[in-house]
Amino acid sequence: MKTTSLRSVLLQLVIIILIFQPVCLGYKKHILKNARGRGSTEEPKCDDIAIVGAGIAGTYAAWRLRHQNKRISIYEYSDRVGGRLYTVQFPDIPDINVELGGMRYLRRSHALLHDTIQQLGLPVKRFDLGSGPSPDTTVYVRGVHLRFDELGGNKTPYRLRPNEKKTVSQLTWEVFRNYTDVLTTNVPDADKKFFVRDRSGVLMYKQSVESLFHKYLSAEAQKYIKETTAFFTLLTEDSASLAVQTAPPSTKSEEVLTVATGFSSIPNELLRRFLHAGERHSIKYNHDLKAIRKRRDGYYNLFFEPTFSNSRDTTSKCTIKKCAKKVILATNRLSLEKLDWQGLYQPLIREYLTKAVKDIPAAKLYFSYDYPWWRKSPVYSDYIRSDTPFRKTYDFGTSTLSPPKSVLQVMYADTSVSYWAELLNRANGNETSENGTELDQVTRKYLSDIYRIPINTIPRPTNAAWMVWKNYPYGGAWQTWRPGYILPIVEMAMTKPSVSDDVFVVSNAFNVRSFSYWSNGALQSVELAMPYFGLKRIK
Repeated sequence: MKTTSLRSVLLQLVIIILIFQPVCLGYKKHILKNARGRGSTEEPKCDDIAIVGAGIAGTYAAWRLRHQNKRISIYEYSDRVGGRLYTVQFPDIPDINVELGGMRYLRRSHALLHDTIQQLGLPVKRFDLGSGPSPDTTVYVRGVHLRFDELGGNKTPYRLRPNEKKTVSQLTWEVFRNYTDVLTTNVPDADKKFFVRDRSGVLMYKQSVESLFHKYLSAEAQKYIKETTAFFTLLTEDSASLAVQTAPPSTKSEEVLTVATGFSSIPNELLRRFLHAGERHSIKYNHDLKAIRKRRDGYYNLFFEPTFSNSRDTTSKCTIKKCAKKVILATNRLSLEKLDWQGLYQPLIREYLTKAVKDIPAAKLYFSYDYPWWRKSPVYSDYIRSDTPFRKTYDFGTSTLSPPKSVLQVMYADTSVSYWAELLNRANGNETSENGTELDQVTRKYLSDIYRIPINTIPRPTNAAWMVWKNYPYGGAWQTWRPGYILPIVEMAMTKPSVSDDVFVVSNAFNVRSFSYWSNGALQSVELAMPYFGLKRIK
């Protein structure tokens, strides 16, 4: 009796699978079957515009196009809006935003972002931690505590040559002043980076910053720069063209702001207004774009695989097919590299996509505590730079709703990221979780060092939140430009990779003004594509 029942159930399952097999074919097989494409009658309705990615670039593009009287759909890989803007709050400290991604911007330099935030009516406030060190910022390197304005002086724990005993900004400026033709190259400052040569005759854009430093600085001076600078990659692997300085370092500081409701409220508000602007507008979550095929009628078939919120990997090969007249790819470099679309396989475009920029992984770790024990440190400052795996440590403040509960950004690093991924994964996941014993042991060890406080006086945190920006679809926290490329040429080519296709890339990975480590760059990338949709570009 039981055997008969089991066979009956299995038979029913086989019938169901056979019935639904055409819907859930593997995407490659499905694409091959439909490679030539059919007329627009194949689908009930095609999007006028399909936007892939609901990060700040995708939601901003949708918001800009909201009044075009078009059918516009956003397709998002995950179950949330924001991409690399990711705000959470600890349950016991809901009034402090824990920013796992972008967290600040510069009011004057990032005017497009600031104006957009103002149009959205989002409240802003001063980001008291700033965008860099102040004179009294604590620096902990080689076991020595000193203040930032003491770097380059007698307390600096590096064996520097007499002419290298300077602040990092002054030292790097003197490399350009003394060993390149930056002062005599007669072109506008904005273009100099592509014409300046060093004494050996090599153009800046054809070499890395590290290559330049190896010629003109001692090994100890290079370690001094790398270990005391906030982000390791920004002064090593970048194209030297990005580091070109045309004037001595300025002491003027720019106002740094943040969004009072959290940085991820920017894309969320952009999305809300986009959806409100038209009944045909929509967003579809858990859609991972795998391929694009142009049809005979000039439209595009988009092939997605579903993703699942409780998994980092796509566990189903069921294909979802959509169609659109135009496509905006508001995704990051790694997802573009993996996308099966002929426009991205043209030789020059493929080179730009895979070689012109490099993904830089980074990690963040936050702890909440019942009280701000670190403020008792004899070397306390609200921001600490160190040569530990933490790299940057911030005092994120004390709750006004439930004092003295406080938040500490323990770590923000673009080095040792593989180690942090290993450690955090063992502590159960890479987003938010109760901290593990091993994690507590390691972090207390280094917190004791950088705050010069006995390890046994450091309490266990009450909550932890972390993020490792390394894996698909993000590929990194930001991208850096590699040597050998003239940036504006790459940016222009990547905005519309195929001359014959209405497929556009608005990834800030290829932005040459605010660059990919600022959210403003994403908006600038979108604006480059807007004239193709009949809108005037906002500069």
